[in-house]
Amino acid sequence: MVVITPEYHPKELSLANEMLERGLPLLHIRKPHFTFEELQNWVQKISYQHRHRLVIHIPALVMNNNEQVFQQYAELINSLNAQFTHLSTSNCSFVNNHVQKLPYLSTTVHNTTECEKLSTSHQRVFLSPVFTSISKKDYHPTVDWISFLQDWKYPWIQTVALGGITLNHLSSIRAMGFCDFALLGSIWQADEPLKIFDLCYKQDLLLFR
Repeated sequence: MVVITPEYHPKELSLANEMLERGLPLLHIRKPHFTFEELQNWVQKISYQHRHRLVIHIPALVMNNNEQVFQQYAELINSLNAQFTHLSTSNCSFVNNHVQKLPYLSTTVHNTTECEKLSTSHQRVFLSPVFTSISKKDYHPTVDWISFLQDWKYPWIQTVALGGITLNHLSSIRAMGFCDFALLGSIWQADEPLKIFDLCYKQDLLLFR
């Protein structure tokens, strides 16, 4: 089970800390508009004992154009003893050049063409959107992910369902062949985010662990 941070939520940090305290395995920090200093300050507000479960997203702009800032990201990630790093590109040549500097790698793909660019260095891939997005208006699936997973050509890579995921989808996601799932809009747009988290976490333990 993964929770991805929103662009903004007034109680984001307190909710993130509480979800980690309640057992959230991985919290993905996706803040593409943050400076590195803003990201660093955000991370420092997460309880120290849970920071190894943070997965920092490195923006494509940083990876492609700013080696110095990339090194800062790598140093921060390694200082957390993080389990994963999420790269905002599936470009094989870039990933293979930098894999030694980072923990296990994940990325997101939105179509079959992007899947063809996956590196042998990737351990997890988010397939998106699986259902109509909650957080993005008019963002619908364009791939038959069920058929795609039946012919999955990357056995070393775990698949994570992303996009429109709610509590009611978890059984079907497991049946489709996904290894894990990620929540975004269903948590952060809920009236009671922690209630939704608790219900999904219980299903996660039953279905995916």
